[in-house]
Amino acid sequence: MLRDSLEVQSLHAALLAADPARVVTAFQRTGSVELLRTLLNQEETRTHAFLDAAGPDQATRAVRSILVEHSLLPARDNNLARFKHWIVTAAQDIKDPAERQAFNQFARWRHLRELRQRPQPLSTNLVSSRRRELRIVIELLTWSAKRGRSLALLTQADIDEWLATGHGERHRVKAFLAWAQKNNNCQKLHIPRRQRTGLLVTGLDSRTRLKILEGLLEGNASAHPATAFAAAMTLLYGARPHQLTALQVTDILTRADDTYVRLGADPLLLPSRVGELARKVLLDRSAPRLFGTVSDAQWLFPGSRPGQPLTAAALIKRLRAAGVQPATARTGALGELAQDVPPVVLARLTGISVANAIRWSEAVSASNARYGSLGQLTSSSRS
Repeated sequence: MLRDSLEVQSLHAALLAADPARVVTAFQRTGSVELLRTLLNQEETRTHAFLDAAGPDQATRAVRSILVEHSLLPARDNNLARFKHWIVTAAQDIKDPAERQAFNQFARWRHLRELRQRPQPLSTNLVSSRRRELRIVIELLTWSAKRGRSLALLTQADIDEWLATGHGERHRVKAFLAWAQKNNNCQKLHIPRRQRTGLLVTGLDSRTRLKILEGLLEGNASAHPATAFAAAMTLLYGARPHQLTALQVTDILTRADDTYVRLGADPLLLPSRVGELARKVLLDRSAPRLFGTVSDAQWLFPGSRPGQPLTAAALIKRLRAAGVQPATARTGALGELAQDVPPVVLARLTGISVANAIRWSEAVSASNARYGSLGQLTSSSRS
């Protein structure tokens, strides 16, 4: 068809314009080349379903991306598609047909429905968390089956034993059991509220964080401006990797000499040197593709898939290579901010929930109180 021929011509033109060395390297992947040839020559195979059956995501990712980029395949959210397929596959581990059906219905009602309503593309961390919850549901059903118990016959004593003899995430079956009881699949069972552990505010101190930041701003590190900017947001404001990768071009605001970033409800005014970094990132949002590098128009941190941002895991890897450990840097930054900013303001500027902002404020207050008590005790012992 004419439409297809124009799109294939677009791909052909991109190959001719690409860096020859990148093209040669790409075509050394014989499996990818054969797959691409099949999809271009046989239009009926040019579907996401065909690629799903052709191998794992890692083996088909590059070919899928190049076809989507040149409109030979429609764009789709791969995390959502893979999660939907995983539900069907994982359910096969449930031997009882009625319980398998209940699992599938719950997964579609609670997770697929909710994920479809979220802005896409979905983050890998978000989908992984949903997958983890469903795995724990399968753990419970497998555990009960080995004891000759069906879901319908589970007792509170069974649930108490299961919770007491396993890992700390077993409480995550609460939503499934509530849904099952509502749908007459089991009796009413109680999962106690999990006690939240106190936050640790022992991250990187301000002097260490500022020293790392100074090195990045002075260009002493080999970090790309985008990585340096992500590091600055982590070191100063405790921004989370998946929060940063979700930033779009429209989340950077410039007004005269001032630069703002929208992490939460209210734009956050950046220090001038960090603002300069943000402006540099706006000008260079290159994204790697199979045959070369392209410029992305939407994401501040574009990924290797067309229309999708960098993954949080990839950003964490870049931050660590630049000398920033995200977890300890974030803890230090939020601990310091919580001392100086009211929880509601902290939440609106950094994008964390008000509840979490209050927890940070309380944790800092408790830490300071313990430190003060220790200082008084030390002074008394010296007297």
